[in-house]
Amino acid sequence: MTSGHAEDDRSPAAARAGWPLLMAGWLALSVLVLLALALWQGQSYWEYSDGVYSLSARYVLDGRSLYSDFAAAQPPSLFYVGAAVLAVDDGATSIRVAMAACKAVVSLLVLIAVWRLTRRRDAALLAALATLVTPWTLREHAQLLPETLAAPLVMGAALAASRRSTAVLAGGLGAIAATFKLAFVLPALAIVLLGRHVRQGLIGFATTGGVLALAFLALFGEPLWTNVVRAQTQAGYASLQYIAGLWAQAGWNVLAPLVLAALAWPQRARLHDPDLARSLLAACAGSLLLLTTLLKSGSYLTVMIVAEPPLVCLAACGVVAALSRHPGAAPSARGRLVVVLAAALAAAQIVSLLVSPDDPGLFTRPLAASGPARTLSDAQVDAAARAIVACPPGSTYPGPPYLAFVAGRDVAGHQPDQYIIHAAPVLSAFRRQADGDPRRCRHPGLPVIP
Repeated sequence: MTSGHAEDDRSPAAARAGWPLLMAGWLALSVLVLLALALWQGQSYWEYSDGVYSLSARYVLDGRSLYSDFAAAQPPSLFYVGAAVLAVDDGATSIRVAMAACKAVVSLLVLIAVWRLTRRRDAALLAALATLVTPWTLREHAQLLPETLAAPLVMGAALAASRRSTAVLAGGLGAIAATFKLAFVLPALAIVLLGRHVRQGLIGFATTGGVLALAFLALFGEPLWTNVVRAQTQAGYASLQYIAGLWAQAGWNVLAPLVLAALAWPQRARLHDPDLARSLLAACAGSLLLLTTLLKSGSYLTVMIVAEPPLVCLAACGVVAALSRHPGAAPSARGRLVVVLAAALAAAQIVSLLVSPDDPGLFTRPLAASGPARTLSDAQVDAAARAIVACPPGSTYPGPPYLAFVAGRDVAGHQPDQYIIHAAPVLSAFRRQADGDPRRCRHPGLPVIP
């Protein structure tokens, strides 16, 4: 990113004149990055929940009744979006392409936000591309998760909340995000309540949320409440040691962007859109509050996918503030040093995960006994799928649902979410259905994976 103030002093009209070129550059580079990530990821196995939701979406597509025929821990939107994707092409590739498209939308929204804040095309482009490879967005790349689908909604809500004319839309987008995971009411309400246009935002949130809640209850009735609310409250709590480890990991991965964002504070008066900065700060605060949901057993750091994009926007403002030459003052040597060190730390974490996904050294927090590594490589998933296919026709696979999804097989009792049916007593009927399934494959070559 260049120093100097020539671009900073351009009029908004002059800056907008370069927008088509900026968009063309972003589109070309983001497509290249996403293609490279697709080759890097393949059909490797990273996240247990990705398999749960992908296989659940296939069951919805096949006509099985959500919450009645099989247990599901999240609201309906997640599964129906997944089913719509699989209706186009039933396989892991279609899921990856669709979820990568969600990442591209987030990247575009970051591009728009940083340009509105700084009027710097270089800052906007670099921030948009960085959003594609931030630590947890990279670790959970293109997986069918509530966070993947909520991230563009939360970013869109932050952008919309900064203007009175679109504040109702901001509330509506936040409410839709909560239909992928109830916990997303935290960033949604933070954006609405801490923004400039609270009344309009609350109208959008309450109206959209109320209509969707009534529609879902009419469609699914009591089983929806049992699966999504009662079962979650019965899942129990994780140990304090485990939670502390997760929070330390999250802190390590957001340390660099937090430091960079702090650099923007002394120069906040120079931001071109202070209302947007306020909305993004609210989005960051609300998204980071999602870390409190890790107290519930079975939750994980996938929530960071929602927190990273607005934080990158503020970090980009900090970099611009630290490196720009203002009238009568040269860039601070201390500011430059902080930018270099923070950028080096962030790059080291990202490169560590890209180069060594099975043992991502610097991505993992210091002093951790183990880190959030890849479970199976592309080749290992392929071998596991072949072993599962070798089972007798009509048999079910008792292992991770992602492998069953790739192999095109059912899981025991047609219950993809094996965790929640064993953790929540209210879902004991589903647990008995899975445990008593007589069709379990006993093939000796089946992979044994925790």
